[in-house]
Formats: sequence, C-alpha cells, structure tokens
Amino acid sequence: MVQDDTLITFPQGLIGFAQHTSFTLLEPQGGYPLKFLQSRRDPGVTFTCMDAACAKMDYEVPLAPDDALALDLHAPEDAMVLVIVTVPGSDPRQTTANLAGPLVINVRTRTGRQVVLDASVYPLQYKVFARRGEAVLHFPAGLIGYPELKAYRLFEPKDGYPLKFLQSAEREDISFTCIDVQAIKPDYVVPLSEAEAQDLAIQEPSDALILALVVIPRDPLRMTANLAGPVVVNIKTLKARQIVLSTDLFPLAYPVFPGK
Repeated sequence: MVQDDTLITFPQGLIGFAQHTSFTLLEPQGGYPLKFLQSRRDPGVTFTCMDAACAKMDYEVPLAPDDALALDLHAPEDAMVLVIVTVPGSDPRQTTANLAGPLVINVRTRTGRQVVLDASVYPLQYKVFARRGEAVLHFPAGLIGYPELKAYRLFEPKDGYPLKFLQSAEREDISFTCIDVQAIKPDYVVPLSEAEAQDLAIQEPSDALILALVVIPRDPLRMTANLAGPVVVNIKTLKARQIVLSTDLFPLAYPVFPGK
C-alpha cells in the first residue's frame, strides 16, 4: 500500500516525462543511499536516484528565483536534493549521477521540481565511485545485527571524502554509509580492549582506519555519526571489527556538521 508521506508531486513533470506529475518515493530497506521514484500514472516509469550529498558531498544547487518561488522554499532544511543515477548491471562501481538535472523537493509540501543546470559545469555523467582497487574487509564477528555477514566491500565516493560505503559481499542489498572519523573528530580514540587489539593485530596507530556508521536525514547538514559503535580496520590485513563503547561517553548521534 502506498503511504501518503511518500507521494511527491512534480507539477512540471520530469525532463522527457512531462505527463508524469505524481511519483512515489521508495527507499528499499538496506539499500541506502539508493532510492526510486515510481510514476503513479505508469509504474513502469521508474527512476533510480540517490541523495546528492552521497554522490558529491559539496554539491549545491544554485536555484534560480523562479525555481525557489515555485518550490516555496524558506529554509535549507526544507529541501531534499536527489540526483538521478545510472547503475550498470555489469558493474555497479561504474554508477554515474546526473548533476545537471537535480531533483529538488520541498519536504514540507512534498512538491518537487527538476532543475536544469549548465552541463559544462555540472556533468551529466558524474562517476560516483573513485577509480581505485576494491577493498574487501573481513569481519569475523560480522556487524551488529548482521553477525552472519562476514565480508564487506569498501567504496569511496569520488570527491565525496570523508563519506564511504560498506556493502555486503554476500548480500548486496545490505549496505551502510560511513565516515572517516578523523575527518570530523580528530581527537577521537577507540579504547580497544586487550583482546580486541590482539584480534585486530594492529601494531601502529597508522595501521588503523576508524569508521563510524552515519545516518543522513532529509537535510544532509543534520547527518550524525555513531561514535559508540565504531568500525576499526587493520589496513594491512583488511581485518575489521565493530567495537561497542559506552553511550555515556561516546554519542550514538554525533553531529557531523556542528552548529548547522
């Protein structure tokens, strides 16, 4: 059954689909950051999208006055920005995002508009993932809630640092958005127990990559990082472990952008 709060109206339709003005926004469980816009008029017309901040963290849409007026936007947190992506079936790592035609949605009114930007400045086929070797991390104990899944691919969005994605190598529908903790809290230290340190076999601090799982709400500036459940990776062996810390000392929802 379609839920009311997932219905988005595009009064002008989308480029090439002007007759389709009503869409359902679908977010598959465990599939973040991917979303799907499905036409109410013809369910066969569906677009794959993702939060713009996940494709390019510093991406901003320069709204023209008529676009801002049509969307009735009064504050940044009222806007959700999506980009339409193309995911090649043969290799998802070659996913591209259309940065020249973002979808800006007023989350209060659930009204959207596709904005047309200069393609010489905003690429039509922006490669989401950096071209680099794929790292497969091994979690002997799995992650919290997913103890049976032991191997995860680590992807880094092109120009999206410090955001990264962990995708299960055994179940590709299970993925997590994470962030390099040093980029948001340089003084963050994980108090590893002796058993945890021995298990990870980390000899030097430089051997460790510390990631935190993040939650990105409709307003990406309000994203938070879970500092109570960090993921520690031995970058030499690619062995990893999620550590459970006290929530009294380490927040579950640490603001990535303090003061925003």
